[in-house]
Amino acid sequence: MLTDKTTQSAQTSWRRYLPWINLGLTVTLIIAGLWYLSARISLASLAEVLTSASVLLVALAAVTMIITILAKAWRWQLMFPYERPPISLSAAFWATALGQYVNMVVPFLRLGEVARLYALNQEAGTSPGRAFGTLVVEKTLDLIFFGLTIIFILPFVILPDFVDRPGVLLVLLPLIMMLALYLLAFRTERVIQIWRHIIGPLPTRAQALLMRLAVNGLEGLAALRDRRLSLLMLLISLLIAILSILLPYVVFLALDLPLTFIDAALVHIVITVAIVPPSTPAKLGVLNGAAALTLWQLGINDEAQIAGYAILLYLVVIIPQVLLGLIAASRTKWRWQTTIDPVITPAAPNESEQLRP
Repeated sequence: MLTDKTTQSAQTSWRRYLPWINLGLTVTLIIAGLWYLSARISLASLAEVLTSASVLLVALAAVTMIITILAKAWRWQLMFPYERPPISLSAAFWATALGQYVNMVVPFLRLGEVARLYALNQEAGTSPGRAFGTLVVEKTLDLIFFGLTIIFILPFVILPDFVDRPGVLLVLLPLIMMLALYLLAFRTERVIQIWRHIIGPLPTRAQALLMRLAVNGLEGLAALRDRRLSLLMLLISLLIAILSILLPYVVFLALDLPLTFIDAALVHIVITVAIVPPSTPAKLGVLNGAAALTLWQLGINDEAQIAGYAILLYLVVIIPQVLLGLIAASRTKWRWQTTIDPVITPAAPNESEQLRP
């Protein structure tokens, strides 16, 4: 009992100091970044690049980021066709915003998806188990269109040296995953029978838990059974892919850089690959560095322009996510322990589906 109390106290203390640890790391990275920039380029020339940027186009880039989040929320909303009451676009939007915010604030644990499930439960009362299956569909769609983006630009560009040339597996894997999801959606009963046979040797309590998780997860694939919804989700995924390229391109225009939409697609690919692993708070330094290295590979030699682009792109990507995330956290009454507790101390089987207070 004493050990349990000590462990719980240590976990509480860790949660209490986590925001300050992230803040300290962020401040340290900002100071180090400013020192590096001052050693390489004139801060006056950097300020000149930033102040010369078109305010209208910078605002358009920020709006593009918000529309991208809205499109992702719309696609997610469509993945709950049989939910009663229906999932509103507002609920899906704020849950998506909270998930992105948590992934920035707690970068090492990648708890954004847990936060999304919590927020959707708070906003619409949706079961986390059913919602989990939709996340699998969403990530598969993103992977498919990311692979298609790479296929699209390969004939036009030479990938930078620090990016491995993608193989056939990068293209085939998401397509295979989507085919598997499609088969699961239309062969649900057969899948449940196979799963029941697999977990048969386990204790009754474990069987009941694993069966409930499987059934709830398969319910999350319900949208794939509707061909109209499937087509609409594919079209929205295409829109998201285009918006993801449009954002860095608009920042090109804002700084009057002589680069094309294809170059913007390359920037998007390199940044996406760079920020996938857990890294620094708000991807500070990682996103900037990936953008800067790509511009250098694309023939931009003015270091002030490169630094100005990396900073401006970072701001139009991160600031909307932070502001929307703060609003979402307030709406859902999200707290640190809300997201961290389920990972540190898993809920009991009869409590896992009841997040709503």
